[in-house]
Order: sequence, then structure tokens, then C-alpha cells
Amino acid sequence: MHSIKITSFILLVFACIFTLLPPAIAGDENDKTTDEKPKTVEEETVYETEDVVVTGTRTRKLLKDAPVKTELIRADDIEAKGAVSLLDALRFEPGLRIDNVCSVCNTTGVKISGIPARYSLIMIDGMPVFSSLGGVYGLLNISADDIAQVEVVKGASSVLYGTDAIGGVINIITKEPGKKAHGGIQIEGGMFRYKHLSGHASFSSGDMGLSLVATHSSHDSVDRDGDEVSEYAGYVRTTLTGIGHVTVTDSSRASLRLSVLQENRQGGGLGWNGSFLDVFDDVDVRRAFSESILTRRVESALKYIHDLEDGTTLDSSLSLTYHVQDSDYEGEVYAAEQFMAFVQQNAQFQFHPHYDLVAGASYRYEHLDENLAVASYTHHMPGAYVQGDWLIADWLEFVHGARFDYHNEFGPVFTPRVALKIDTLEWMTVRAMFGTGFRAPTTFYEYAHGVRAEGYKFKMDADEPERSINATLSASFDFGRKLGVTLEGAYNRISDPISWETTGDGHIRVFNVDKELEVIGAELQLQSQPLRWLNLSAGYGFYLYDDPGGAMGSAAPAQHITAAANVWFRDFGFKGSMTAELFGPMDLEAVYGTGYNALPGTKIEGWLDEANADLNNPKDKESPWHGVINLRVEQRVWKGLSAHIGVDNLFDYHQNDHETPLYFPADENNQPSPADVIYIWGPLRGRFFYAGIKLEV
Repeated sequence: MHSIKITSFILLVFACIFTLLPPAIAGDENDKTTDEKPKTVEEETVYETEDVVVTGTRTRKLLKDAPVKTELIRADDIEAKGAVSLLDALRFEPGLRIDNVCSVCNTTGVKISGIPARYSLIMIDGMPVFSSLGGVYGLLNISADDIAQVEVVKGASSVLYGTDAIGGVINIITKEPGKKAHGGIQIEGGMFRYKHLSGHASFSSGDMGLSLVATHSSHDSVDRDGDEVSEYAGYVRTTLTGIGHVTVTDSSRASLRLSVLQENRQGGGLGWNGSFLDVFDDVDVRRAFSESILTRRVESALKYIHDLEDGTTLDSSLSLTYHVQDSDYEGEVYAAEQFMAFVQQNAQFQFHPHYDLVAGASYRYEHLDENLAVASYTHHMPGAYVQGDWLIADWLEFVHGARFDYHNEFGPVFTPRVALKIDTLEWMTVRAMFGTGFRAPTTFYEYAHGVRAEGYKFKMDADEPERSINATLSASFDFGRKLGVTLEGAYNRISDPISWETTGDGHIRVFNVDKELEVIGAELQLQSQPLRWLNLSAGYGFYLYDDPGGAMGSAAPAQHITAAANVWFRDFGFKGSMTAELFGPMDLEAVYGTGYNALPGTKIEGWLDEANADLNNPKDKESPWHGVINLRVEQRVWKGLSAHIGVDNLFDYHQNDHETPLYFPADENNQPSPADVIYIWGPLRGRFFYAGIKLEV
């Protein structure tokens, strides 16, 4: 019955979106081209060579002209890092932090300017495909070979994107098939029996183009301190993505993306022979401190764009996501099935030579079945939005918009936004934004990650959406190729944030906190190309947190410093990169509470007994300054063939050299309670060498 409902729903959504499409989808031979004036040679050159972004306004803008401040991670930057996945691509970026919230299974999220990762909306080509279950175990689905660029908009952006866009938006723009057929393969290996194989191919024929990307990776679990409990989870992961583009008529085009992921992840108690079966056979010890996650995920997305004769652009989008997880958490079996659908129709048109308008309607559907929740949830979120972009003068631009959503459980939500761009001086641009955002809470166990061996259920007592108010002010200074400077200040206040507590019967209660979460941040970014072959960048962020209700979930640094240097000698075929990241102190006690380290020499059996807590060795209240440096060099060996070698975490910094991420939390009487796995503030994998070869044809 459930599968019949899903099938019926899919057919209904397809029917709705194609009903909304203009007749041009049929390929009418009488279609006329638009009256848009052709670009001059100079205009075409500028358009093709300068960065174009879409996320801040849903319209194409040159990066320097975007009225809503947008930060861009280019494909060249991603390649220079040696990134193989989306999370690798986001590392070492100012204001972004990959947040590890579990030392046993390494679940990750992305914090924007210190705000909890659940408030970051991650999209692919403008469509949300990650939520709840997928937001924790689906982010590695995206191969770096798929990414043309990543656009980051910091601050509340629900006016255009709806739920989850409280801290900001990360939009992955996928690569389009090339005009000429090409392909490549990369083979990489490294420490901890790391292996990575990836291949891509792209070709076009007439009005059609197709690209394929496939990856297969594996990595062993890592136990730094020898207590037989891993800090870095091992995995075997396979992904496959296909993207097709077709020009339907002179004025319309369509694209389709299909992506699949299969991943097995194993962390925690290590088998005597490193065997998965050893862990499961030892029910009372290793299995009771292990997490095994089997993930299967399918994403599909369809986009159709049609340009009308009057200059109006119609954008129709549909995405469908199916995510299955079958896991064993410390002896408790967790199984979940999630279905997510998103359909949207928007229009971009010009009311006046100086006034552009974007208006649209969307519908987002989420359904989650899980065996450990009190009740699975089904969310329906229809919404509509409108945003105007008024060029008041050559130096003044005013963006203003509002959105209305209706959630079947949390009711109506109204989210307005305004933004200003002022550039009276050729070398300085000032941007200001005041916006609002919201997030619809779910019952997924992301709120208190991990499952006790004795099991527990969830009780969902949250009856309000999480809401935010955000104000940002930035100034960008452009002194040419030699120096670019950006200063930004931001204020974020989140009301009705979600928190959780253990009930008297040992279950988890999720509820709205009646105290607000506030995050104030200031960021500085520097960019320079002092020489044709050298690019330099650096960033600094300073953040203040006020979280009286305990809604943060994981510790965040008060200061964050990033730096990067990339060299490229084209004539010699040599590329080199250095990326560095430094984190200031984190208030660990405020987030994780008081806790104790284990007695010296404690092995896995000892972690199951709180009597092994060292009452004379409490956990650090504040983390130390710490950081990592990565190096990578690549040399062209022959036409299309190159070799590379790299080292991550050059100075081998590891949290376990100071204190383990495992700890015994103190109860209300300051006595140790059963061990937990989330006391994380530093790297959980040490120095890592890798090397590989790449062939492009």
C-alpha cells in the first residue's frame, strides 16, 4: 500500500509540473527567438570570463554585481584541495566548518558562521534534496567531479528557499556536459588502506549532452590511542551520477540529473582481526560500542527553462529523493526509509528597465518511517514567494521580498527579507541585508545522535517551527588583481530553537526551548594575485554565542582562521597548493556539560562501565587553539597524464593526543553516567599521505 501511494504521488507531481510548462515543450517549429539584443564582443567576453552566480536572487548575476553577498568556491579551488567529495570541497573556507558530531560513526554537517549545521540549507542546482536522515548521511553523495562551483549565501534566506535556510544556503552547481567529448580517470591511494577510483565522461551530439561520473572509495577505521574503539570510522562508498541536457527549442532547454549512493560505514569497537563479523559476534562488548551504518540513496532532479518573447523566463523544477538506512547502533537495530519530493514553478520578468521581479510557488513533501521514533512524520509544505530587484540608481540597488509557507503540523510561516547594495565608489561596494528564516523540526535522532544499547524512543513535543532574524552588513574593497578585501558583521537570533532531554523512562523528548539562541559574528576575507602564477587568500572569523537553552548541539570555535596559497606554472604543468585552518577555543562545558576521562589504560570493556571514570581527571572546559595544514602538488607527466602527491594534517595534530572524544558525562550529582561519543573539538585522523595519477582524454 505504501509503495502504491508513493507511485501515485510521483505521477501526480509529474503531471502537475508538466501542466505548468508552456506549450514549447512539444518543440513547436514556429517558436520564435527572443527579442533580446545580441551581446557585443566585449559583453560576451565579460560574461564568459567573469563569475556568474544565481543563489542570492534566483537570477543570473555577475558576482561583483550581485546585490546579495555571495561567496564562490570555483572548480579550480576544489581541484587544488584534492577534494573527492562535497565535504572536502567546503573545507578551509572562511566561515564554513565541517562539524563532526560523533567519533564512532563520523556523522557530519556544515556550520555557517558558527550556527548549528541543522540550520544550513544545502541544495543541488537550486533544489533541496537533503533533510533529516539525508542531511546526516547523504552529503558524501556528491562527487567533486560533479561540481562546477559552490555558491554560499550567509544569513537567513527562507524568502526564496523555505525551510532550513536559517544560517545560510549552500548551492552546488553541477557541471554541464562539454561541447566536445572528453573523459578521465583518477586512481588514488594512501594510508589506512585508503583507495579512491573515479571516472568521468562527457559528450554532446546536436542539441543533447550527457555526462557521467562514477566513484568508488574505501578507508579503514582508525584507532589512535589503542583503546580498541575507533575515532575515525571506516567506509566503503560507491556513487554514480548522470546528467543530461537537451535544447528543446531555440527558447527552451531541459536538464535531468540522476544520482545513486551506496555506503557501508563501520566505527567503534574494532574486531580482533578487523572483521565486521567479529564485531557482531561479540555482542556484549564490541557490538555494544559500535555503529554500523548501511546507506542507500537515490536522487533525481528535472529542470525545464523556457524564455518567452517578452523576456520572461519560466523555471520549472522537480526533485525526488529516496533514502534508506539499515543500521546497528550499539546493539540496537535502527532502520529508516525516507522519501522527499520538491516541485517548483517560478517566473523571472522585468516590470521596468530598472525593476526585475521573481515570483514562484513550491511544494515540499517529506515522509520518514523509522523503527525507533514514537511516530514517523509526514510533512507537507506548500509555499509562495515574490522578490523585487529595484535599481534605484547606478550606485543603489534595493532587493525586497516575502514568502508564505504553510506547514501541515506547524501552521503558517511568513518570512520577509530586504537587501541593499551601494557602490558609490568604483573600488568599494557596501551590502546590507535583513532577513528571516525558519526550520520545521523533525523527529529524526539528529538531535541526540546515537542509540543506546538498551534502545530508546522519541517523543516529539515541539509544536513551533524554529524561527530566526538575521542582519548582515558587509563592505568589499576591490583594488584590482593585487588585493581584494571583504569585511562582514552578522547578527543571528533564533527563537523557539530545538533541544532535547532524557525522560524518566530513558527515552528522548524533543521540545522547543523558551530561550533564544544568539550568534554574533565578524569576518574578514583577503584575496590577492600578486603574480600571474600565484593566488593567495586568507580569512578570519570571530563569533560570540549566547545559548542559555542548550540548543547548539555541538561546540563551535570562537575564532576561525583560514589561509590558502595556490601556484600554477602552466608551461611546466606544475600545480601546488597549501591550505591551512586554525581554530580558537570552544566552550566545551557549555555544550557538553561536565564529564570525566577514563582511567589510564582503559580498553573497550572499561568504557562500558562508568566505574572506570577518572574522577581526578575531568574533561577540558575549553579546547586549546589547534589547526591543520594540507599540502598537495601535481605534475603533468605527459599530455593528459598527471601525477600528484599530498599530505593532510602535516603536523599530525590529533585530539586524542590531548584527550579522547569519549567521556563519562556527569549526572546531576556530579557522578559519572554511561559513556558518550560526542566530546569532539579537534581532528580525529592524524597525518595522512596519499598519491595518485589522473588521465584526461
